[in-house]
Order: sequence, then C-alpha cells, then structure tokens
Amino acid sequence: MSQATNLLRQTREELVKEERNKYKLKTIPGLKQVLAGHSSVMKVLENNNRLQDGYYGMVINLFSCPDQMFTAVDETAGMKLFNHVVETDKIATELMAELNRRKLPGVFNFMPLNRIRPRQFDYSMVDGQDAFPIIEKLEYEEDLEGIISFVFGKTLVCRNMDTVVRLARSSKLDCITLDGEKGSSKGVLSGGYVSLERNKMANYDRYQLAVGKLGDVTTEIEHYEGEMVKLEQEMVFMTKEVEKFQNLLAKNEGSLSKLIADCKMMMESGEDLKKKCVEEEQRLGEMTTDRKLMEATLSGLRTELDVDMNSQLSLEEKNLCEVLVKKIEKTKSGYKKRIREKDELEREKFAIESKMVGMRKDEEELCSEVSKLGKRDREVEKAKLDLDNVTEQMVKEKERLAVAMAKECKLDEEVKSLQSEEERKEKKLSKLKETLGEDSMNKEKLFEKKIHLQKSIQKLSQKVNSLGGVQPEMLERYKNAKRTLLGKELQKINQKLKDFDNVNKKALEQFVTFTEENERLVDRLNQMTEDKTRILNMINVLDTKKSEQILYTFKQLYKNFKQMFSRIVPGGRGELILTGETVGLTDADRMESATGLTTSVSFTGDQAMKNLDQLSGGQKSVVALAFILAIQQCDPAPFYLFDEVDAALDIEHRRAIAAVIHGQAGDAQFITTTFRPEMLRHADQCFGVLFRGKASHVVPVTREEADDFVQETAIQQ
Repeated sequence: MSQATNLLRQTREELVKEERNKYKLKTIPGLKQVLAGHSSVMKVLENNNRLQDGYYGMVINLFSCPDQMFTAVDETAGMKLFNHVVETDKIATELMAELNRRKLPGVFNFMPLNRIRPRQFDYSMVDGQDAFPIIEKLEYEEDLEGIISFVFGKTLVCRNMDTVVRLARSSKLDCITLDGEKGSSKGVLSGGYVSLERNKMANYDRYQLAVGKLGDVTTEIEHYEGEMVKLEQEMVFMTKEVEKFQNLLAKNEGSLSKLIADCKMMMESGEDLKKKCVEEEQRLGEMTTDRKLMEATLSGLRTELDVDMNSQLSLEEKNLCEVLVKKIEKTKSGYKKRIREKDELEREKFAIESKMVGMRKDEEELCSEVSKLGKRDREVEKAKLDLDNVTEQMVKEKERLAVAMAKECKLDEEVKSLQSEEERKEKKLSKLKETLGEDSMNKEKLFEKKIHLQKSIQKLSQKVNSLGGVQPEMLERYKNAKRTLLGKELQKINQKLKDFDNVNKKALEQFVTFTEENERLVDRLNQMTEDKTRILNMINVLDTKKSEQILYTFKQLYKNFKQMFSRIVPGGRGELILTGETVGLTDADRMESATGLTTSVSFTGDQAMKNLDQLSGGQKSVVALAFILAIQQCDPAPFYLFDEVDAALDIEHRRAIAAVIHGQAGDAQFITTTFRPEMLRHADQCFGVLFRGKASHVVPVTREEADDFVQETAIQQ
C-alpha cells in the first residue's frame, strides 16, 4: 500500500515537472496563443470525423530531423512550423467558422493543400561538401512533399558564412548555417547567437516528449488505480481473515484463562505439597536421628546380649528388657510405616512436578501464540490504517470525479439548450427576414403612392393659392357640391373676373395683414428691449459669479495639485502659476487678466523650481497625471481612460500613480491600458485585447494570465 502511494506521489511530481516544461514553451514570444489555438482546434475535431479526415496537423508534426538541424529548421520556417495543414480551403473555412462560433481562444493559420503550389528549385550547382538542401535532411511522407517543399524548398544549409554569401548570390536561394546565420537570395544577411532555450523546435520536441510522458503517467495512474481496487479487495479479504483470527483469539484467550486458572490451582497445590514434603523431611530427619540413636543403643544391647544377662540381671531388669524389646519392635514397625508414607509422598511429588513441567510447556506455547497473535494484531492495525488512508484518497478522488461529471453534464445540458435556443432564434430570424422583405416591398409601394399624392396636393395647393382668399360663406355653400358643378361655376367666375384684371383683388386683405404684422412687431420690439436689459443684468451677475467660482476653483486646484504632486513624488514640490500681467492686482483681477496656466515643480524639493519645458518626457507625464488627478478631486468625472500613461515612468512613480488611482477609485472608475505590472496589483478586473481574424477582441482574463502577458512582453522587449 505504501509503495503504491509513493508511486502515485512520484507520478504527480513528474506531472508538475512536465507542466513546468510546457510553461517554458509558452514563454517563447507568440507560442502561447499558438498552443492555445492548437488546443482549440483539437476540441473542434474531437467529435467531427469528417473534419478529422481532412486535418493533417501542424507543420512541425509532419516531419522529423536530426537534433543538430533544429536551429536551421527553426530559423528557416519560423512561425510557419505551427501552421495547421488541411486538405482543402473548405475544411479550413469550416474550422474557422466553428472556432468563431464557439469563441475559442488562440491564433490559427491554415495551409490548404489544394492551394499550395510548390516551386521546383535547381540544386545542380550545390556542392555536397560545402552545402546541401535542407529538405534532404527532413523525413516526411510522400503525400506531404508539396507542403514541405513550400516551406523548406528554397533553403540551403551551408558549412560557414562565406559559403552562405557565395551561394546566396550565385544560386538565388536562401542560405543558412547550422548556427542560424542566414543569407537571403536578395542579399540580406542576418544572424547572431541563438539560444537553444528559445529554440521552438527543441522546446516543442521536449513538449512532445512531455505529452508522451503525460500519457504514460496517465496509464500508470490508471494501472495504479486498478491495483488500488485489487488492494481494496485484498484488504476486504484480510479484514475477514482478521475477524476470523480475532474470533480464534477470543476462543484461545478463554482457554488460556482457564489454563492459567488451572496452573494457579496446581501451583497452589504444589506449594502445599512442598510444605508437606518439608515437614515430612523434617520428621524424616528426626526419625533418622532417632534411628541412629536406637541403632547405637541396639548395638550396645546386642553386645550385652552376648553376655548372659539372666545370670547378671535381676527380675526387674529382665522385665524392663522385655518392655524395651517390645518398644524396639514397635518403633521398627512405625519406622517402616513412615518410610512407606515417605515413598508415597515422593511419588506424588514426582507426579505433580511432571504435571507442572507439562503445564509450563503449555504455558510457554500459549505465550508464544499470544505474542504471534499480538504481532498479527499490529499488522492488522497497520493494514487498517493503510486501508483507511487509501479509502479516504479513493473517496476524495470519487468526489472530485463526481463533481467533474456533474459539471460536464451541466455543461452538456447548457450546450444543448443553447443549441436549441440558437436553432429557434435562427428560425425566428429567417421568418423575420421574410416578413421584413415583404414589408420593405409594401413600404416602397406606399412610398411611391405617397410621393404621387404629395405632387397632387402641391398642384391643388398652387391652384387654390392662385384663386386668392375664399370667404367662409362660400366654403360652406360649396362644401358638398360636386366637382363638375364647381368646374362650371369656376369657368363663369373666371369670365367675370376678366373685366377686373387690372384691379388688386387682395388689397384689403394685405392692408389688414400688414397692420396686424406692424402691431405684432412693435410689441415684439418692446419685449426684446426689456429682455435685453434683463439679460445684460444677468450677464453682469454671472460674470461676477464666474470670476468668484473660477477663483475658488483655481485655489482648490492649486491646493490639490500641490498635495497630489507631493503624494506622487515624495519630497517634491509643485505649484500652479497664472500667466499674464498679475503684479499689483487683486485675486479677482488676476483671474480676469490671466492669459493661461503653467506649472512650476521640483522633483527633489531642494532644487530650483522648473517649468514644463525644462522637464523630461517621464517628468512631464508625472506632472500631467498629477494635474488630471487634482482636477478629479475638484470635479469628479464618472470614469477616466488612461492609455499607457506609465510607459515613460520609472518604477517608483508607477507605484505611486497606481496607489493614488487605487485610492481615488472609490469616487470614479479608472480604465487604464498598460504593459507594466505595477498597475495590475491594484486592478479590480483585468481584460486582454486579442488580435484574431483581422480584428481586435476584448476578453476578461485572470490576474495570473495578465501577469504572464506582461512578463512575455518584458521578455520580448
């Protein structure tokens, strides 16, 4: 279990190393977006077999070459190495349409085989010792010869720079050395040191190896996961075995407790027997001493027996002798009985000792079994801990997998809903286009009809105007008359009017009209005179208020500029100065007579004050920003747009400007474009501007991606 865990840890460390190699590849200028584009193309091709059949891959994947050719190949092809080769331009168009529809990131350059027309180059004047066509060292499939010839066919690899100059002039081909020094057919020479760490071929080769290792590591992880499943099964089996051993251990512990109790009882009985044996031995010793004394006495008596006792003994002595003989016989019989009892006790002692030896052996065997069971318990506990660790890891992995599957299902549902919504909207759009076409046609017809009616109205209006003024009684009289009747009446009236051709028929109406117009104009003149007087008074009041407001604003701006400049330039001083004749005038008169506004600043505080013309470009930018931010404190705008205002500033001033903008961002919105990292540290939101499809696209990015972009820009510079 621990070995599997160590292997998983090692594979994760290898994955981290390969990710670092991939990051190095992305730091090469331009390759980050190219690799992102390759990933996007692979996503489009995942579920489209028709596009997969017409896609060959990037140029760099279609050939192989020796390692010493990497620099020459890299300098010859450049970014063409990462162009996508497709079968036809139709497939390229479909891929681009799908990429734009999904709004996938990256840079995409396609090379359709049906549009490639490779040229045939003459290599007859090339000496194989000093130079050779670069295409000869490339290994590729025959059906891709056209695209390889298109990219590398015009280039020769030369031994040194002298050969490059000579062959570039004579062969009209581009020449290059193995170190990357180039000479074009037009006579342009270029070269210099080319770092292998920045070599796209070498880095991409390492990237491919990393991808292969990644696949191997993935298979290893899957293999280890299978082994983990097996280990889990083994752990289940071991758990069952442990339960069996625990049951057996419980039984053995019960029997062991019984044996221990029996041993204690036997030991207690043995102690009692030992005590009895000691007592009997003491009694035996006493009896032995008595026996020796009696034997001594017996020997004395036997010597005396040899002498005729009856002749020497009296009657009492004879009686006493008989009593002693009886007592001796009785003592002998008691002695024999004690010896038999001693023998029986010794036999019992030997039997008990043999039983105790057997029980000690049983006790030792049980102790060894107990120690073995203790070792097994420890092994089982260790296995349980390993099983718990592995189970926790498996649970975590399953939870992650479940979350990922749930996210994937949710995204699939969202994609399906978006696709259905898109189809519904497309149908609706087509219907709207049809109705719009019909409405446009109806609109054109109505417009033509409107023009025709307007022309008719104009003609009739001209005729009505030619008739002069019409009395209301006449209008009421001929309101419902027919057109033919009106025509006849008109002819009669025209005949009568011929007698009055030289008379002004509108004189009365004109007199009335001119009289009313005269009265209206007189009233208007009087009103305008009053308005003029009132406006002049208002202008004087406004001029006074304007002067006061301008003076107040200037004082506020003067104060804010002084404070803002000291915040941006610690230890510096800055002032705003009015230009023009201001000597001996009041503040209001100075504002009226002022012709402009200039600045006087000192960046160290102890130097003489300088005007704007004496400052450098970066110092002018600092003064301008301080002036804008001072105005922002007086009259805040909703938002400010700064376009690379920190380009000419040093690090301290950039940090100060970023801190000031961050401090004032609570009252207004600041939008800045920058290639410096100082502004990013205080930014609330970052956006990247990408150039794709001959158009710029603004997309939100994370702060890490913005930092990577700034670092890449710094590396390129």
